[in-house]
Amino acid sequence: MISYIEPYDPKWKAEFEQIKKVLEDELKDLEICIEHIGSTAVPGLFAKPILDIDIIIGREGVLGLITSRLEKLGYQTKGEQGIEGRFAFGQVSDHVPFTNPIQKSVAHHLYVCYSDSLALKNHLLFRDALIKDANLVVEYSALKKLLVEDLNISREEYQRKKTDFIISVLKGAGLMNTELDQIKGANT
Repeated sequence: MISYIEPYDPKWKAEFEQIKKVLEDELKDLEICIEHIGSTAVPGLFAKPILDIDIIIGREGVLGLITSRLEKLGYQTKGEQGIEGRFAFGQVSDHVPFTNPIQKSVAHHLYVCYSDSLALKNHLLFRDALIKDANLVVEYSALKKLLVEDLNISREEYQRKKTDFIISVLKGAGLMNTELDQIKGANT
């Protein structure tokens, strides 16, 4: 499997803040919260240099309005992709969000999540557990480095081995077995 990860880069936080500002400006009249999630949100963690961002909404009724505004900024809706309560949006070019036609934006995955969704709970609990425990950061970084060194590993095997680690962390964070089973099923 060809993949790459990098040591943690403090610029990821600044890049997130730039995108967050654009999104907040576009969605300022709506009740939302924007969170930096995923590996780039965890200081010290090796990661692919692709940001993961959640826009959190409390009401289903605003999803259509948010979708149209995100499309105006250059995002393409991809739907739930099999993960209930989490709607994925992709960049149509490396200039998204459209704010400056000559400025490229960092690669990122954007999601709109319902505030009561298991997907959001998974994202926040996992991120927060890693931030609170430096040993988990070391262990997860080592696992990722080991996995990407194996050029014969399939994408599915890579994902499964990472998922096993994620599930163990989430179990320690107090998720119920039914929730863990749903997360494992969505990630494998």
